[in-house]
Amino acid sequence: MKKNIKKTKKFLVPILVLVILSIIAISAINTYINISMFQTHMENDIKNHKNQYLSKNKQAIYKKVHLVNSSIEFQKTKIEKKIKESLKGRIETALSIAQYIYDTHKDKYNKKELKYKIAQYLNAIRFNDNRGYYFLYDNKTKILFGHSMKKFIGKDMTNFKDARGQNLMQLDEEALKNKKIGYSKIYFIKPSNKNKEFPKITCIAKFEPLNIIIGTGEYLDVVEKQIQNYVIDRFTVMKKDNSMYLFFMDLHNINGGDKFATMILNPNRSDLIGKKLNDSYKDAKGKEFRKEYLKGLRENGEAYTKYWYKKPNKSGLLLSTTNELKPKMSYFYLQKDWNWIIASGFYYDDLEKQISVMEQSLEKYTTKTILDNLLWVIILSFVVIIIAIYVSIKIDKTIKKYADELIEKEKLLHQQSKMVSMGEMIGNIAHQWRQPLSVISTAATGMKVQKEFGVLEDDNFNKMCDAIDANAQYLSKTIDDFKNFIKGERVKENFNLKSGIDSFLNLVEGSIKSHHINLVLDIKDDIQIDGYKNELTQCFINIFNNAKDVLDEKEEVSRLFFITAYKEDDNIVIHFKDSGGGMPDEIASRVFDPYFSTKHQSQGTGLGLNMTHKLITEGMSGTISVSTVTYKHEDKEHTGAEFKITLPLS
Repeated sequence: MKKNIKKTKKFLVPILVLVILSIIAISAINTYINISMFQTHMENDIKNHKNQYLSKNKQAIYKKVHLVNSSIEFQKTKIEKKIKESLKGRIETALSIAQYIYDTHKDKYNKKELKYKIAQYLNAIRFNDNRGYYFLYDNKTKILFGHSMKKFIGKDMTNFKDARGQNLMQLDEEALKNKKIGYSKIYFIKPSNKNKEFPKITCIAKFEPLNIIIGTGEYLDVVEKQIQNYVIDRFTVMKKDNSMYLFFMDLHNINGGDKFATMILNPNRSDLIGKKLNDSYKDAKGKEFRKEYLKGLRENGEAYTKYWYKKPNKSGLLLSTTNELKPKMSYFYLQKDWNWIIASGFYYDDLEKQISVMEQSLEKYTTKTILDNLLWVIILSFVVIIIAIYVSIKIDKTIKKYADELIEKEKLLHQQSKMVSMGEMIGNIAHQWRQPLSVISTAATGMKVQKEFGVLEDDNFNKMCDAIDANAQYLSKTIDDFKNFIKGERVKENFNLKSGIDSFLNLVEGSIKSHHINLVLDIKDDIQIDGYKNELTQCFINIFNNAKDVLDEKEEVSRLFFITAYKEDDNIVIHFKDSGGGMPDEIASRVFDPYFSTKHQSQGTGLGLNMTHKLITEGMSGTISVSTVTYKHEDKEHTGAEFKITLPLS
């Protein structure tokens, strides 16, 4: 009884140690996982927050910039509409004058003279502070015969293009398609400034009686200047925002050098208004950010750029800026008609503060999680230790109750497995002995008959005696092989592998013949093994029996069993291969498990291959595996199971 109590204590100690270590490990893992998950969650939150913050603010500055552009487009459209209405009135007046001259003088002058008569009248008319004038050209020849600038009179305008590369005649044809009065937007010189082309809206109409085009126009630069001043005034008085504000830059009137624009609007930095900007200016990180966004504007007409810049104070006063540089994101848009850069930006201060709060939250959570888990470890350890003591005592009693029964059962099954193998071998030996015994009986009977008839010659006598002796030796060797097998003595010895396989084949020769199995051998003669010959023979028999049962289902001509043995590096490799069709993966993965068998329980115990695995791996420090292979033999393809045994060289 004392001995049992001592054993129970000895059994209980490692269980308690294991349980406590498990609790500590699980708690540590749980703590680590919780912290890691929260950290990952926070990192994702920070990342998502950054993305949302950037996306939201980028969208806000984008909308802000395009609000300005929409306002510009609206004002331009509004002014252009008024200009077109005014020009239409001018053209209608010109058409009335042309019609009057034509009706009055058509009987007196020819068509050419009438055209020049009309041109003479219209060229004398000026309007819009002397900017406005009429021009006339032949619709067929495209030659100007009326214009305020003399150098254009008589000029063929068929291929004439403006500063933007627009063909003016093609624009006019398009403008008059299916219309009596048409409009075009072009670039053209002024009578007062013949060295530069200015944006201009032209209005044209065809005078049908003479097939001529009469046109007039209005230059937009004066009007655009008025709109620009309106836009600047409008957005200057907008509510000032020290974290997100608009600023405009004008790309005009920059004469070379590294100056690329003039600041024309900056509500929070009035000190920059009118200042010419340097494109090689670097921020606090040494970044030439102006060159970066200029490149984007040239390529795409817009650009987002991050850089470091002075931030206005919270007071929002015009000249009030902090000395500390802050990271900033700006959106720049090129207003091509005016050659303006319209921009808005935001600083990252708020984002950095929010991320700092989130990081502090992570630190607090980490500390709290560690302390909470430590407390739970102590409580849980105490509870589990008590439970473990109780359970371990119960387990110990249960194990003691069933251990002996299990051991006896396993011994019985192992013995049964071996007896099955022995029974099969006895049948094999009985089958093998029939032929040698028949030879001995026939030889002895033959000698007796020949002796009675006096015809027994010495040569025949000697041959028959030799045959009887050879067959008797064969029977004796079979008995020795069987006797060695059933001894079961576990003696390690150095033996020749080929000799061991020959002994195994002697034991199963009867089965090979009776089951019509075609044996194919490829075994090197010089392989020596330091191990348990008897146990290795048992392994070979178990593998063979497994193959034999499968091959029984095949046609006799297709029943193949291969044995191959060779040296490879510092190992001995033995292959057993059959043509039984192989085995599914789910069976191959369990074939070495104890009590696993695909046969009926009356045909197998499920211990044969399990014993083989133990004898190879534990008894001889080797390995054994099984797989399904497809191969060719005598030009015919076969599929079967292949057992591979690897043993260390002696």
